[in-house]
Order: sequence, then structure tokens, then C-alpha cells
Amino acid sequence: MFVAIAVPFFGGLLGFFGGFAFAPTTYFLPCIMWLSIMKPKRFGLSWCINWFCIIIGVLLSVFAPIGGLRSIIVNAQSYKFFS
Repeated sequence: MFVAIAVPFFGGLLGFFGGFAFAPTTYFLPCIMWLSIMKPKRFGLSWCINWFCIIIGVLLSVFAPIGGLRSIIVNAQSYKFFS
């Protein structure tokens, strides 16, 4: 809690690291593992839904760190401790 209060760009920092750590392990890695283990029928409903989740997860894991880094840069220009 102290770090979140002291650092005004804590939300951007969470988005930055969350894009690297949580998006891959939550969105697209389980889908890739399921597709490789279960081997569903190609272009079936579950196959398409998993590929949709993989694409969304990859986009999220690319854009979340970019947005978090942008937020950190914008907030660091006017950084004040405990602001």
C-alpha cells in the first residue's frame, strides 16, 4: 500500500508488468496448451474460440506494456512524491 501511495504511476507499472506476466499465462498459453493436448477438429467451434482467445491474448500482451509504459512516461514528467 505504501508503494501504491508513494508512486503516482503505480497503475501504469501494474499494466506494464501485467502485460508481460499475467496476460500470457491467463489468456493465450492455456488455449495453446489445450489445442495441443486435445487436438480438436480444425475450424470447429472450440478450435475457433480458442484461436480467438489466443489472438486477443497476444494483442493484450503486446498493447498492455505499451500503454503502461506510456502512462509511466506521461506521469513521470510531473512526478511529485506522495502526490
